[in-house]
Amino acid sequence: MSLQLRQIRLKNWKCYQKQQLRLNPQINCNVWIIFGQNGYGKTSILEAILWCLYGNEGVPTKDLSKYFNRVAVKKNPSLDMCVELSFHETTQSRNYYISRTAKRVIRGNTEYAEVEEATFNIDGTSKNNAREYIESLLPRLCKDFFFFDGVKIEQYAVLTQTDETKDAIEKILGIPELRNLKEDAEKVLQSLEKKIRELGQANHKLQQNTKQLQEIQVNIELHCGQLEHAKQTLEVDVKIYNDAKERAKQIEDLRSKLETVARLEQRQEILKDKLKNAEKEVENALKKASMPLLIGFVREMVEELQRQTIKTTRFSASLIQLQELLNSKNCLCGRCLDESSRNYIREQLTQIEAGKLTQEAIKQDELKTRLSLLLQYHKPNLEDILTTRDRLGEDLDNLKQEITRYKHETEGTNQQEAAEIWRKVGISERKVQETREITERLTKDIEELKNQEKKLRQTIETLAGQDKETATLSLQVRLATGLKAAAEELINWHIHQSKRTIEEHTTARYLQVTNKPEEYTGIEIKNNYTLGVRTVTGDILNPEILSPGEKEALAFAFITGLNLASNTAAPLVMDTPFGHLDTAHQKNIVKSLGQMSSQVILLATDRDFPDPLLQEIKPYLAEIHYIRRKNASEDASIIES
Repeated sequence: MSLQLRQIRLKNWKCYQKQQLRLNPQINCNVWIIFGQNGYGKTSILEAILWCLYGNEGVPTKDLSKYFNRVAVKKNPSLDMCVELSFHETTQSRNYYISRTAKRVIRGNTEYAEVEEATFNIDGTSKNNAREYIESLLPRLCKDFFFFDGVKIEQYAVLTQTDETKDAIEKILGIPELRNLKEDAEKVLQSLEKKIRELGQANHKLQQNTKQLQEIQVNIELHCGQLEHAKQTLEVDVKIYNDAKERAKQIEDLRSKLETVARLEQRQEILKDKLKNAEKEVENALKKASMPLLIGFVREMVEELQRQTIKTTRFSASLIQLQELLNSKNCLCGRCLDESSRNYIREQLTQIEAGKLTQEAIKQDELKTRLSLLLQYHKPNLEDILTTRDRLGEDLDNLKQEITRYKHETEGTNQQEAAEIWRKVGISERKVQETREITERLTKDIEELKNQEKKLRQTIETLAGQDKETATLSLQVRLATGLKAAAEELINWHIHQSKRTIEEHTTARYLQVTNKPEEYTGIEIKNNYTLGVRTVTGDILNPEILSPGEKEALAFAFITGLNLASNTAAPLVMDTPFGHLDTAHQKNIVKSLGQMSSQVILLATDRDFPDPLLQEIKPYLAEIHYIRRKNASEDASIIES
């Protein structure tokens, strides 16, 4: 069946004082858009639907005092607030009317909302237990799959891993009703077996077999509990193992990049040393930049020192001549030497002997040598040195960027983890194998116990057949046992069929909305309703590793797939429908929405639907409504067609 929302009536609800919104059906059109700017009241419509259906579960009662229209409150502080919804069910052409009212109560300085129970009406006939009727129509646990915020849609790919969501999914698929059938059969069976035990007290052999049967049943129940726990543990272990394998694969892919990072960091250190040397070379060149200007002066100094060295050398070489002259009576010129001349010659001899002239000559010679080296100075090419330094700096910067890029790609990965990951894979694989062996052993033990139970039942039937009343009870036990087994088999079959149906619908939707359909072959839904994305290479990807856009696409596909797989094609009400999706995903989702059998109501801003996207959805549009503010007041919104 298909359920459609036909009308929403709001009275004193947030920014709406008195509003009626009709959603008129159109042939072959299943999409309605309600446009409104942020703060105009789009989300208020979604909240009104949730509150009307689910009360405190939709909007907490403690917050409800803030939901009364503020303009109306000023006129009447003790006013009522009401939301009414009208649904039409297409299969049996039934109309459902649901309403909920709250009264604003003031006690001293405290104000709060006093909420009445919802009312439920079918084709004009009021029904008691409105909550049960609403639950059968749109189960509370499933509300997140019917009414949701597109900005938060990504979380629904994770929600499918919780116990609450598992219960909600099974509720949509009608599995709890089958489980109730099985539980009822178990209760009848237990009651009949109790009566047989009571009647069999006079028959010792029957009593003994009945007691033994009871012990085996307790044992079977114990083993079934252990098996269920082992299966849950196995699911967890398999997930850990698959995650470890996936991580190992990623690390293997990143190992070469880690090695590249190490190699680049070594090269970085070499370049740093080269750059440091180049900077020193530039510094030295700048320090000696004035040398060419001093070359002429240095050359003059060298020549002067050369002359002084020659003079000093000649003077030192005259030592012997001076000694001979001192001992002579006449000068070289032939004149007689007087005493003053002899004293001067003695002073010169004393200086020479003391080595003063020799040391001075050595110093002058060293200075001359050093200055001569300066004359050999060749002017460096400063432009080439600066170019080399700049080139090394650029190379180092580029290398740093490359290292940063590789480190970003390998973030969270290190060589130690790369060395340890396969050990973790081995440990998790062994754990999976051990848990699987425990599961197989328990399954085999249960099968043997059930065979023993069957034989004992046959024995009890034979013994009970000796008495008319116990024979009747024995027959009823056989029927109840068969009913229980049939219910269990039906549950397993229904779960399997439902899973396959959800997989087919979710796969079809996902391949429609993803922007990479060539990379995927389908969606796999596990026993606990967790999702996996099957790639063309046969790998199953965990949704957590998908990009945000692909996560949102997967969540949308699962929600719509689950809706289509249920017996009730419930309306989908989506606030901010495209969340953070890119243009390609938005376009794909728009096409997918038009092909759904469910009614789709989109609460959107004009930014959500630029003109090209609006043209894409136009063939599927039943109506467009606009939220406007009356008298520019934030407490007075109205909806117009």
